[in-house]
Amino acid sequence: MRPHRQLAIRTLACLGLAAAVYTGLELGIRLAADAAGLWGVVAASALFPATIAGAPLLALAWGQWVPAVVVYGGGLAGGVLYARYRERTPAPENSTTS
Repeated sequence: MRPHRQLAIRTLACLGLAAAVYTGLELGIRLAADAAGLWGVVAASALFPATIAGAPLLALAWGQWVPAVVVYGGGLAGGVLYARYRERTPAPENSTTS
């Protein structure tokens, strides 16, 4: 695979993952602010991995399916693209210099 194509695939993967993380965190902080005010924002920020993973599930339980699709779909698509990029990257060759 050409280096430019590899860079494009890696960039798409990182952008998909970044969009999923940002959307999940932003959604979680907004839900926490609505539920518990300032202390909810502090807790959601401190526990950001749980916020990113759990907020779309809460939104899905409330009947809003778009945040779940964006967060989990973006994370899945980015992860698959990144794994595909890592799979196709050739290993450095060992050269003996003796």
